[in-house]
Amino acid sequence: MILAKKCCFCLSLQMGCIMIAIFEIFLSGMNIDYIFFLFNNTYKREVQYKFPEAVLFTSLQLVTDLLTIVASVLLLFAIITQYFWLFWATLSLQVVQGVYLILFSIISASIGSNLIVNISFWHNITYWIYVLIWLALTAYFLYIIFSCYRQLKERERETENVNNL
Repeated sequence: MILAKKCCFCLSLQMGCIMIAIFEIFLSGMNIDYIFFLFNNTYKREVQYKFPEAVLFTSLQLVTDLLTIVASVLLLFAIITQYFWLFWATLSLQVVQGVYLILFSIISASIGSNLIVNISFWHNITYWIYVLIWLALTAYFLYIIFSCYRQLKERERETENVNNL
């Protein structure tokens, strides 16, 4: 596998991982805010005395963003502490988040319960563009995080070899 030497061709991998974590927290926060905005507008139209199904599907739609926030915080701790198992935890959460996003989007859109897709045709198109961009960014972030992990692992081996001499 060809590993990255720099993040975005200009930042070190460690700085790139820090920027990725901050960027993901920001994007997830904005998406959570948007989902709550839509939920509040939808909830006003629901009947008062029945349990709105939008509550369940909104909660399920937030899982992706919450997983991303947890993975980003773990990534920040992994960079600061350089515990290698935290890199693997971050990578695992990112993969779970991507798979969940795909499955939830397909299932909720096909049964007509996706809060964003149901608003209009243009929201539907925008949502799927968002999903594709999110998955592409996740794939790139996984690549950079794994490259950073490998780079730190190589440095650790080199220092062990120097210390053993």
